[in-house]
Amino acid sequence: MRAWIDHFGKAFGWSLSGLRILVTSEMAARMELAAAAAGLAWIAWLGRSWQEIGVYVILCLVTLAVEALNTAVETIVDEISPGRSSFAGRAKDLGSAAVFLMLGATGLYVLGLTAATVLSRASA
Repeated sequence: MRAWIDHFGKAFGWSLSGLRILVTSEMAARMELAAAAAGLAWIAWLGRSWQEIGVYVILCLVTLAVEALNTAVETIVDEISPGRSSFAGRAKDLGSAAVFLMLGATGLYVLGLTAATVLSRASA
Protein backbone atom coordinates (compact mmCIF):
# COMPACT_ATOMS: atom_id res chain seq x y z
CA MET A 1 0.00 0.00 0.00
CA ARG A 2 2.87 2.36 0.79
CA ALA A 3 4.25 1.84 -2.74
CA TRP A 4 0.91 2.94 -4.18
CA ILE A 5 0.88 6.10 -2.11
CA ASP A 6 4.46 6.88 -3.09
CA HIS A 7 3.66 6.29 -6.75
CA PHE A 8 0.57 8.49 -6.53
CA GLY A 9 2.64 11.28 -5.01
CA LYS A 10 5.26 11.03 -7.76
CA ALA A 11 2.60 10.87 -10.49
CA PHE A 12 0.90 13.95 -9.03
CA GLY A 13 4.22 15.79 -9.12
CA TRP A 14 4.83 14.77 -12.74
CA SER A 15 1.34 15.97 -13.66
CA LEU A 16 1.91 19.34 -12.03
CA SER A 17 5.23 19.60 -13.88
CA GLY A 18 3.43 18.88 -17.15
CA LEU A 19 0.82 21.55 -16.42
CA ARG A 20 3.58 24.05 -15.62
CA ILE A 21 5.36 23.21 -18.88
CA LEU A 22 2.11 23.51 -20.83
CA VAL A 23 1.19 26.91 -19.39
CA THR A 24 4.67 28.42 -19.51
CA SER A 25 5.72 27.14 -22.94
CA GLU A 26 2.53 27.16 -24.99
CA MET A 27 0.88 30.44 -25.96
CA ALA A 28 -2.12 28.45 -27.23
CA ALA A 29 -2.70 26.95 -23.77
CA ARG A 30 -2.64 30.41 -22.18
CA MET A 31 -5.10 31.65 -24.80
CA GLU A 32 -7.36 28.66 -24.16
CA LEU A 33 -7.27 29.35 -20.41
CA ALA A 34 -8.20 32.99 -21.01
CA ALA A 35 -11.03 31.96 -23.35
CA ALA A 36 -12.23 29.40 -20.80
CA ALA A 37 -12.40 32.08 -18.11
CA ALA A 38 -14.25 34.47 -20.42
CA GLY A 39 -16.67 31.72 -21.44
CA LEU A 40 -17.28 30.78 -17.82
CA ALA A 41 -18.07 34.39 -16.95
CA TRP A 42 -20.40 34.59 -19.96
CA ILE A 43 -22.27 31.41 -19.07
CA ALA A 44 -22.62 32.52 -15.45
CA TRP A 45 -23.90 35.90 -16.61
CA LEU A 46 -26.47 34.10 -18.76
CA GLY A 47 -27.70 32.44 -15.57
CA ARG A 48 -27.23 28.89 -16.80
CA SER A 49 -27.52 25.92 -14.43
CA TRP A 50 -24.66 24.40 -12.41
CA GLN A 51 -24.94 21.29 -14.57
CA GLU A 52 -24.46 23.31 -17.75
CA ILE A 53 -21.54 25.15 -16.19
CA GLY A 54 -20.09 21.77 -15.18
CA VAL A 55 -20.32 20.48 -18.74
CA TYR A 56 -18.57 23.63 -19.95
CA VAL A 57 -15.75 23.20 -17.42
CA ILE A 58 -15.31 19.57 -18.48
CA LEU A 59 -15.15 20.61 -22.14
CA CYS A 60 -12.48 23.19 -21.27
CA LEU A 61 -10.45 20.64 -19.29
CA VAL A 62 -10.63 18.14 -22.16
CA THR A 63 -9.53 20.90 -24.55
CA LEU A 64 -6.48 21.58 -22.36
CA ALA A 65 -5.76 17.84 -22.18
CA VAL A 66 -5.85 17.61 -25.98
CA GLU A 67 -3.59 20.69 -26.15
CA ALA A 68 -1.15 18.93 -23.80
CA LEU A 69 -1.17 15.83 -26.01
CA ASN A 70 -0.67 18.00 -29.09
CA THR A 71 2.30 19.67 -27.41
CA ALA A 72 3.75 16.27 -26.53
CA VAL A 73 3.38 15.11 -30.14
CA GLU A 74 5.06 18.29 -31.40
CA THR A 75 7.91 17.86 -28.92
CA ILE A 76 8.52 14.26 -29.97
CA VAL A 77 8.26 15.07 -33.68
CA ASP A 78 10.71 17.97 -33.33
CA GLU A 79 13.18 15.63 -31.62
CA ILE A 80 12.80 12.81 -34.13
CA SER A 81 12.55 14.93 -37.27
CA PRO A 82 14.24 18.32 -36.73
CA GLY A 83 14.12 19.16 -40.45
CA ARG A 84 11.06 19.56 -42.63
CA SER A 85 9.39 16.29 -43.55
CA SER A 86 5.96 15.16 -44.60
CA PHE A 87 5.84 12.86 -41.56
CA ALA A 88 6.45 15.77 -39.19
CA GLY A 89 3.98 18.02 -40.95
CA ARG A 90 1.22 15.42 -40.93
CA ALA A 91 1.73 14.56 -37.26
CA LYS A 92 1.63 18.22 -36.23
CA ASP A 93 -1.36 18.97 -38.45
CA LEU A 94 -3.31 16.07 -36.95
CA GLY A 95 -2.56 17.25 -33.42
CA SER A 96 -3.64 20.74 -34.35
CA ALA A 97 -6.85 19.38 -35.89
CA ALA A 98 -7.66 17.58 -32.62
CA VAL A 99 -7.34 20.83 -30.68
CA PHE A 100 -9.40 22.66 -33.31
CA LEU A 101 -12.20 20.11 -33.02
CA MET A 102 -12.31 20.45 -29.23
CA LEU A 103 -12.37 24.25 -29.51
CA GLY A 104 -15.19 23.93 -32.02
CA ALA A 105 -17.20 21.63 -29.76
CA THR A 106 -16.74 23.97 -26.81
CA GLY A 107 -17.66 27.00 -28.89
CA LEU A 108 -20.78 25.30 -30.23
CA TYR A 109 -21.80 24.44 -26.66
CA VAL A 110 -21.47 28.08 -25.59
CA LEU A 111 -23.33 29.21 -28.71
CA GLY A 112 -26.11 26.73 -27.96
CA LEU A 113 -26.44 27.94 -24.36
CA THR A 114 -26.50 31.53 -25.56
CA ALA A 115 -29.17 30.82 -28.17
CA ALA A 116 -31.28 28.89 -25.66
CA THR A 117 -31.08 31.78 -23.21
CA VAL A 118 -31.99 34.40 -25.83
CA LEU A 119 -34.90 32.33 -27.12
CA SER A 120 -36.26 31.60 -23.64
CA ARG A 121 -36.09 35.29 -22.69
CA ALA A 122 -37.73 36.33 -25.94
CA SER A 123 -40.68 33.99 -25.37
CA ALA A 124 -41.14 35.03 -21.73
